Amino acid sequence: MADNKKKQAKFKFKYVIPDHLQDCYVNGAWGGVTPRGEIHMHLYSERHPIPLEITYNVKKDGTIGKFGKAVVGGDVVRLVQSSMVFDLKTAIAIRDWLSNMIEALEEPEKDKKKG
Repeated sequence: MADNKKKQAKFKFKYVIPDHLQDCYVNGAWGGVTPRGEIHMHLYSERHPIPLEITYNVKKDGTIGKFGKAVVGGDVVRLVQSSMVFDLKTAIAIRDWLSNMIEALEEPEKDKKKG
């Protein structure tokens, strides 16, 4: 008896995680379209700035006294965690993937509201 079933083609991706990989906490993105028509995106995290300089008053006995003043370089620091460049096709794939992840997160919330 001849096997009429067609074998399904398979293709595997292997993910290689380098030792220096670091997780990045991301609060936002900044970027735009490059002259070559690609998207350049910087992912950043936000925090209050660490003072550039702090001055304390010195007591008569030579020990550190009360806080005097701080010199700060801005209201908020945006630390660029990663910078990426990708083409339109990749941008669409990333958008679609994010949409699927958002939908997966929102689905339990919808179920909670129904119940």
